[in-house]
Amino acid sequence: MNPQTFRHLWFISVLMQFYVVAPCVVWLMWKIRRSHLSALIPLALAVGSGYAMWMLYRPGGDPTRVYFGADTHAVGLMLGLALAWWVTSSDHNRPQPQRLARRATSVNESGTTAPTPSISASNDAHGRPNTMYVPEPLHMLIWRAVAPLFAFISLIALVSMTIIGKQDDFAFHGGIIISSVLALLLIAGTICQDSWMQDLMVFRPLAGLGKYSYGIYLWHWPLWLACKSIAPKLFPVPGPWPLVMTAVLTAAAATLSWILVEKPAASNSALFVILPLRKPSWAHIVRSIVVDVLLVASLFGAVQGVVNAPAKTAMQVQLEEQARQLEEMQQKEHALIRRDVPKPPRPHFAMPTGDEITAIGDSVMLASSQGLSSVFPGIQTDAEVSRSIMVASGMIQNDLSAGTLRQWVLVGLATNSEITTGQLDQIHDMIGPDRVMVLVNAHGDRAWIPSTNQVLADYAAAHPDNVVLVDWNAAATANPQILGSDGIHPELDSDLYAQTVKKALAAWIKDGH
Repeated sequence: MNPQTFRHLWFISVLMQFYVVAPCVVWLMWKIRRSHLSALIPLALAVGSGYAMWMLYRPGGDPTRVYFGADTHAVGLMLGLALAWWVTSSDHNRPQPQRLARRATSVNESGTTAPTPSISASNDAHGRPNTMYVPEPLHMLIWRAVAPLFAFISLIALVSMTIIGKQDDFAFHGGIIISSVLALLLIAGTICQDSWMQDLMVFRPLAGLGKYSYGIYLWHWPLWLACKSIAPKLFPVPGPWPLVMTAVLTAAAATLSWILVEKPAASNSALFVILPLRKPSWAHIVRSIVVDVLLVASLFGAVQGVVNAPAKTAMQVQLEEQARQLEEMQQKEHALIRRDVPKPPRPHFAMPTGDEITAIGDSVMLASSQGLSSVFPGIQTDAEVSRSIMVASGMIQNDLSAGTLRQWVLVGLATNSEITTGQLDQIHDMIGPDRVMVLVNAHGDRAWIPSTNQVLADYAAAHPDNVVLVDWNAAATANPQILGSDGIHPELDSDLYAQTVKKALAAWIKDGH
């Protein structure tokens, strides 16, 4: 599917695999439960998972394997298992009277009840119950004192990482591990007895977010993709409309799924959701009818979607048609007939015409080739789907050898891979000081795009005499209505890409570079 509507379900896959492995781990822990080594088993698995993520990830490479893999993304799950074992075993290992005493309550002077964790219950010689106070271990007293503070600090750190964190090298070389440990401290410090963090977590918005978090997780991603596509057409003025629409629709969808599916399944069974047995009320019957209608409609739609799925996405079809039209147009204009061009003099800072520009690009440039030819008639455009920066030097070398490289070299290859300073240096050295290198940054949800855009901006700033930066990302962000359903490629009848190039060149020339 394009866009990937169900991409977020990778976590459900990891979770299901964990459910297969967890019983085996817990069985082994139960076998050695009388020792203090039980919790070391999931802790060791967590360390192994984190180590595997660290070693398998290659900086600047594709992170898909290490992010989606159950073996490399199980740090948090295994730490959670260890915490759960520690919490429950601390109660199971306590003698029976002491466990009962932990559940006892005492009445204080005002008549209210309060927990008394340090009371141990027993009987006297006449069979009458008596109580005695057992001092709590020092390490538990220390833990209860510092645990809420650790939890509060962890909460602040997690929120900060959510805001400033990126899916970059740090994320896979410690960031995900650190966030998992912080989450563990937050939970442990909050559930600790008498923790003042519990007062924060019963705050209704936070408690509600936690209660309905599963439904929110399932619904938010497909609704976000839909709203990103629909909002620009509903609201022509740029703004946070996709985010607002997604928040409202996610709240509504999560509420409905909780009422119709999750709550009935939790209180009865999954079968009860679609077939209310055991003396159902009219409300249960009506709810089941609604669920059954939605289920049948969903299954019918899914089957129709699979049966009638096109071999190519609409964007792919449009790009192929655009490539065919570009080739025909260039053949008519003899742009593809490589002709010798004179060695360019040092640039005269005037807006170039199309016959002074060589353009090398990816599918974004291909989708914009019609606009480029309109704004810069005679431009030599060589754009192709899935092309990356790694082919740029070879293409430029071919043009140099044939004597057909023009004075202005437009490079739009930031969409499909990371770009390094070394790669830009190679291109810059090849074209020489008498030509101008025009770099177009990228727009999209790819992990490498933010860092690549920064590299392009820094390179243009470091070489102002013959390097120009075209901020396509800013133009696309300000005009989302011209983008296709994938949020990356402009519509074929748009000339925004070409106009953005022209605007950047005009500003660069005006600055006197």
